[in-house]
Amino acid sequence: MSGAVDLARRGVIAIALHPGWVRTDMGGPDAPLDVAKAVRGMKAVIDGLGPGDTGKFLGWDGSELPW
Repeated sequence: MSGAVDLARRGVIAIALHPGWVRTDMGGPDAPLDVAKAVRGMKAVIDGLGPGDTGKFLGWDGSELPW
């Protein structure tokens, strides 16, 4: 995520955010997350971001995922 480095110099926090396996038409009925819980989790992750998070790949629950 090389663009994240350039954006960080301008005070922009850039991450990749994985929504998780969500019960939707695409995710199917066996997915463990409903849409509302996934969105609440992603919103909490976004609200809690700081400059040190730039360039990270995070899950809907804030866990850091490997690139």
